[in-house]
Amino acid sequence: MFKKLTDALGITSNKISELIKESNQYINAVENVTKEIKNTVTALKSYAETETPSLGQAIGSLASTFEIIDKESTEKVKKLQEEYIAPLNELLISLEKLQTEQKEAEKATKELEKAEKRLNKAKSKPKEKLKPNELQTAETELKAAKDKAAKEESDVKAATEDFNRVKLETMQKILRNMVEIETIFHQKILDSVATVKAKAEAIKIEEESKI
Repeated sequence: MFKKLTDALGITSNKISELIKESNQYINAVENVTKEIKNTVTALKSYAETETPSLGQAIGSLASTFEIIDKESTEKVKKLQEEYIAPLNELLISLEKLQTEQKEAEKATKELEKAEKRLNKAKSKPKEKLKPNELQTAETELKAAKDKAAKEESDVKAATEDFNRVKLETMQKILRNMVEIETIFHQKILDSVATVKAKAEAIKIEEESKI
């Protein structure tokens, strides 16, 4: 039981750690984009000031869109850290605690095996070679080891089921959070882009091309 559980927990731990690492890289990439946007906004606004009215308005609208992307990206990073990364980190901590409990259960199982060997060894000795109370002591130690191993195994089983429930609840929560965060972000960008499109369509090419 314990080897199978150890392997499963190890795989889960590695996968969650990898997910946290890659998700943080995504968040860092979003942060890096916002650093570059400010220069783009400055360039667009500067250019808009030198152009004809309708074109200037369209370019200014695009600058506003980039400002919204900047603002919403910063908000998105904050929300992702709080509502996506933080729960994953908490899940990983819970998993590490479970792995510690599992190791304690493994230790109890090994102690039970040793107690069984000691009792069998005592039983195999001729009566005259037995120390006083050696057999009774070995039997008492075996019973204590059995009780402890059974309790540890039961505790690990319960803790594993609790972790599995928490894992499923957490992953459901962060998936919902991710969908909501990205939906809000992209919807605001799309709304702003629609304004840019309208301004672009309203550029007075014939009128403003004349000298």
